[in-house]
Amino acid sequence: MAVFGGKKQEGAGETKPTRGSTGRGFLYLAGILILAAAVSVLLILSLRKVSADQVGLRVVKFGFGFWKTGSEWGKPLPPGYHPILPGFHEFSVYQKNLQFFEMTSKSGGIRSPDYSSLEIRTSDGYKVNVDLTILYRVMDGRANVVRVFYRNDRELKEKGLQAVAPGILQNKLSELAYAQEFYNSTLRAEKIKLALKMLNQHFAPQGIEITDIVIRDYEFPQEYEAAILRKVLAEQLKRVQESLAKAAEAEAGWKKIIAFGNRDAEVERAIGRADSQKLEAEGDRIKTELSAQGDKSKLLSQAKGKRQIVNALSSPGGKVYVGLEYAKVFEGLDLIILPSGKGGINPFEVKEQVRKMENK
Repeated sequence: MAVFGGKKQEGAGETKPTRGSTGRGFLYLAGILILAAAVSVLLILSLRKVSADQVGLRVVKFGFGFWKTGSEWGKPLPPGYHPILPGFHEFSVYQKNLQFFEMTSKSGGIRSPDYSSLEIRTSDGYKVNVDLTILYRVMDGRANVVRVFYRNDRELKEKGLQAVAPGILQNKLSELAYAQEFYNSTLRAEKIKLALKMLNQHFAPQGIEITDIVIRDYEFPQEYEAAILRKVLAEQLKRVQESLAKAAEAEAGWKKIIAFGNRDAEVERAIGRADSQKLEAEGDRIKTELSAQGDKSKLLSQAKGKRQIVNALSSPGGKVYVGLEYAKVFEGLDLIILPSGKGGINPFEVKEQVRKMENK
């Protein structure tokens, strides 16, 4: 009897493994491995990338009663790789950075036209071509709302901005009744601001934000361009001249104020000089009076002294003093020649000389 493998029977209740059972186990294991590999390959092939400047959206098509379906229940996906099962999921991606919708009839350069430039006809018969750029972006966390209206960025431009923006801009810019009003930056900005508000009222519920509208250029027919430009320049020149006149008037006022200030300052300086001279004159007068009073006191003192000397000399003792002083005159003389006779003088007779002096 042939033996296919395994240990020999050790007990009555044990059975030997057969070649058939081993083969089926191997097949089961191989099937599981193949299935796992197939699922892995499927998952790898289903991975979709969302770039750093994009926002992705995964929408469940068939929920089988377990998952909510529809764009409004879509899941926004951050940058990275995400599994998207074919037939079960729908995948959409939008640029989340600032985007440009170019409205221009000019070709070439870095601008790629999305729509032609606007042609505005003014009430005074002019035709103006306006070149614009609309800046917009997908709002943060609103990609699922955008998906309800637009499946991708291309549809957003074609079915959204191209269908709505030109009409709103045409209506608001046509409110500039005269061609020269396009040269007025304030009026242009007012109309663009109103158009921006209306565009956001339309697109904000769709998850789109219009951030700005830029007028790149506006062109008139060549035959009117020079005439309008001359008119605008003339008005600007008039405003400049009016400003210069106001500046000259203001300068005259400043000079008048400065002249009045200088006059008042000169008056104050003249008053100061007069007061100073008055004080100096008063000082000189007081100085002269004090000097005169001093001289007077000095003369009075000298007169008083002389009077006292005279009084002293007129007393008996004074005569003796005078005689003694008279005698001092002859000190050191060796010879004196005097006239003799009746009218002669004897200087050594002091008493006689004193008596003659008193008689005089």
